[in-house]
Order: sequence, then C-alpha cells, then structure tokens
Amino acid sequence: MKRISYFFCFSIIFSLNSCIGEDVIDDFVEPSIRIGNPIGGLKINETHNYEAIYFNNVGVESSTTVNWSSSNTNIVSISNDGLATAISEGQATITATVTNENTTITDTELITIVAADEEPPAPVITNKGGTIKTTSSYTLKGDFTIEEIGNNLKLSIASNYQASSALPGLYLYLTNNPNSVNNALIVAEVTVFSGEHEYEIPNTKIGDYKYLLYWCKPFSVKVGEAEIK
Repeated sequence: MKRISYFFCFSIIFSLNSCIGEDVIDDFVEPSIRIGNPIGGLKINETHNYEAIYFNNVGVESSTTVNWSSSNTNIVSISNDGLATAISEGQATITATVTNENTTITDTELITIVAADEEPPAPVITNKGGTIKTTSSYTLKGDFTIEEIGNNLKLSIASNYQASSALPGLYLYLTNNPNSVNNALIVAEVTVFSGEHEYEIPNTKIGDYKYLLYWCKPFSVKVGEAEIK
C-alpha cells in the first residue's frame, strides 16, 4: 500500500510540474478600450449614442472617463457622452480616448454620413483569428478563426490543431487576461484533441474578448493561449 501511495503522490507532483511550465506571477495586461456598438453610418440628422468599454490592467471591465471626438465636426459631431449627430454627407473618424496615469489609449470607428433618402452602410465586422501556442510541456498548437453570427460567435479550430490527451481537466476560455481565469468566459471542456472542430458561443460579440486561454483546471494553471487578432 505504501508503494502505491508514494507512486500516486509522485504522479500528482510530476503532472503538476509538467502542467505549469513557466509560473505566471504577474496578472498585468495593457489596459484597452473598445467601441462596443459601432454602426458604420448614419443618415443626415440621425443620432447614435456610442458606448465604450474599458478594460483595466488586469483585463477587467471597469468604469472610467471616456473622451469622445470627431475628426470632422462639419460631418458628424459628438458630445462628451458619446452622442453622435450626423450633419452632412461624408466620412469622419470617431475616437474614444482614455487617459490614465499619463498613458493614453484609443479606439476608433470610421463613420459614413449619407443623405436622408439613402441607406447608410452597416458596420464592418471583420472575422478574427490567430494561432494557439502551448505554455507548458504538453503539445498544444493550431490555428483558429472567430466569426460573429447574429448575437453569437462561431469559433472554428483548424485541421492543424493538436493537443495532448494526457492533460487533466483541460478547459477553453475566452478572456481579456491570458494569465487568469478570473472574469473569463468558459467556452467548453476540451474533448477534441486533433483536427477541425467548432464551438458556438452564445450572446457574445467579436470584440468582447482578446484571448483564447487553455487552462488546466485540477491544478489551476495555464496550458496554452492565443491572441485574437
């Protein structure tokens, strides 16, 4: 019985060490801001109340002061509260700006103003993607794409995907902080370890999260990550 107990303990410790790879101590990420409700265009005299989402230095959405500006106020003006008003035909860039501790971050949207009898363009939603990489001694790699379909996301993992089936309790998350599962969205437990597969993520927008995160739940450590670009 003692041999079995010693072997079991050794296996747990070995798995833990293998799973950890490089310890992550600092949860810091660069703060970011995103325009949460882009529209693409407006008709003359129409208005749109823009919203901005600010993520702090641990990737958590938080409140802060946002400054709004228009590159051409003769085409579209915007108030301090983000209310844009279409004035004349043309294009302008709307900018949301946050300044914290002498650091300035921005997000922008190009908006097109059209005549009252024309239809403005819809917002351009670009499919995003990236490459999964391991952060441990286990195999984990592959490409992926994310597509926004209505109010949902479709996450497609490519045919070059490979993951070690030896990983205990591997879960996939969407997050704004690749060093932690705090405030992250659980996508699913990983049950496919090679080849193409898909996940449907309900009620999520393409700009809500910045990273994929693979997390070893039993030992609470990161196994792999991918930036969504």
